[in-house]
Amino acid sequence: MNKLAVLSLPLAFLLAVTACTAPTAKKTSSQGGQPLLSEHRGIDRLLLEAGRTQPPKSTELKLDAAGIAIEGGDIALAGRIIDSIESPYVSTNSTRDYSYFAAEVALANDNPLRAIRILEDQRFQNIRLDTRMQVRVGKLRARGYLLGRSYLASARELIYINRLLPPEERPGNHESIFSTLLQLSEKTLQLQAEQSITSEIRGWLSLAAMTKRFQDDPLRQLNALKKWRQAWPNHSAAVIVPASLQMLSRIVEERPENIALILPLNGKLGAIGRAIRDGYIAAHYQLTPDSSLKIYDSTSSDILDIISRAVAGGAELIIGPLDRAKVTKVARLPLKVPVIALNRTLNSEINPNLYQFGLAPEDESRQVAEQVSREGLLKGLIVAPDSEWGDRNLEAFTDSFTDRGGLIVDSARFTDQRDYSDLIKSLLNVDSSEQRAASLRRITGERFEFTARRRQDIDFVFLLSNATQARGINPTLAFFYAEDIPVYATSHVHIGTDSRINAIDMNGIRFCDIPWKLTNDDSTKQLIVDTWSGASSQLAPFYALGVDVHRLYPRLQQLKEFPEEKIFGATGILTLNKDNIVNRSLMWAQFRDGNVSTIPMIFDAAL
Repeated sequence: MNKLAVLSLPLAFLLAVTACTAPTAKKTSSQGGQPLLSEHRGIDRLLLEAGRTQPPKSTELKLDAAGIAIEGGDIALAGRIIDSIESPYVSTNSTRDYSYFAAEVALANDNPLRAIRILEDQRFQNIRLDTRMQVRVGKLRARGYLLGRSYLASARELIYINRLLPPEERPGNHESIFSTLLQLSEKTLQLQAEQSITSEIRGWLSLAAMTKRFQDDPLRQLNALKKWRQAWPNHSAAVIVPASLQMLSRIVEERPENIALILPLNGKLGAIGRAIRDGYIAAHYQLTPDSSLKIYDSTSSDILDIISRAVAGGAELIIGPLDRAKVTKVARLPLKVPVIALNRTLNSEINPNLYQFGLAPEDESRQVAEQVSREGLLKGLIVAPDSEWGDRNLEAFTDSFTDRGGLIVDSARFTDQRDYSDLIKSLLNVDSSEQRAASLRRITGERFEFTARRRQDIDFVFLLSNATQARGINPTLAFFYAEDIPVYATSHVHIGTDSRINAIDMNGIRFCDIPWKLTNDDSTKQLIVDTWSGASSQLAPFYALGVDVHRLYPRLQQLKEFPEEKIFGATGILTLNKDNIVNRSLMWAQFRDGNVSTIPMIFDAAL
């Protein structure tokens, strides 16, 4: 960027600035909401002065301005200022400030790889940082690794700075360490604990591994915590125990003993209801065989009558119903006991005693939008079925994607056709390319070799379809010159029982799906799959839902009191929002050579 362009930046922040010796935004004061200008220079003045000087002075002035912009929340302005710096490494101070601010801007723009590369530059590594800066850089690295899904490396940074923090900040840091490590499997945690060099890291890893091992059984988890504290009496996590673990005694004491399960066991939703029931029963008898369970068929009578009978029968917690209309009806009741519905209400009704936990396909479309945005893909095509399901998911994706600054370049809708050539050809503008060539031949009267071209204004394709449709659409995209464009989809393209030959037609498709279908380290899943063949078919998500609702109900209060708390379930990573809606974060995978491979983290870093 030239100097005139920098000087023309808007007066976004006329904030006060003092001389800086560390990369921090300058202290400001205000009166009546207006920043004071006396004795201080604003961003515009700093940039104007920088334009009249040479490095290192001009570099330092621009960095001062960038710091003010970051503190004010104008990341775009800070990024433009940083990009205009021609000599960022001219002094120790400028190297430190530039590296820190540039990494912060990269993270704000969802580019963790760039942020970590900046902080790993040898010129920055050679600088001796004071304690305050070590903490700030450690937190920045931790954020970068976390955004890049390198959970071990993120936790490592937080563990290293823990001893540098003032006492009042350590509880919050412990929560961050613990929640980050819990993103990993028990097997990974245990392996890393055995290989770790320092006792501080090993203690954290063993605590997280223990927590994951007994996450489905609060009583065993509580007993295991007591043993861990005896083995690690002086560990920082034993001195300040993560808050969620401090609740275990309460969770065990308050766990409901009488459960009512209300599901459709007949009719059009009968197969789904029975799958959820069987998944729940398997978890119930494996983990809580002494508690009481009564099962009601929601198709047998009015849902309000069934709810009343369940409460009169001593139910302390009700799980169900599944039908969305019935969930909406229940939401309008003054509920006497907590109810975990297995769907969402029709019109976003909420009830303080109603928890909404379902497998809404729109949630997956929103996660695709989040993923492509995070990867910096801003222009997309959508291929979707011409159906009510397609409408809902198309709207969910479009709203989420455009809210993140993305652009839907074009879309196409299909029906039950077998041949998708015309649809894809038109969507990719290949037919326009062919028409231009035909017109040129007519005009010139010449015959010449011609290779059609697709449109060049797209970064990705979002494919809304089932597996059968994807097997026809994906090869057609490649045939019409889009083989280099990434294709994203929801879990509906992944049956789990496809042969390798069938799956080859879906090579390259990236999709989100539940852990139940992508991993094999869940002992309850293995028990269910061995018992019910349907648990590996299209009903698999509903067996998983049955298991997860059993895992969820004892932890409801824990999730309410700690919004960052997570349950690592078979249907995804579960969290609870302020409206008592359970949100799910799914795993990502890709078809490769007829097989399904989970997509690895951005960074391959370990402790």
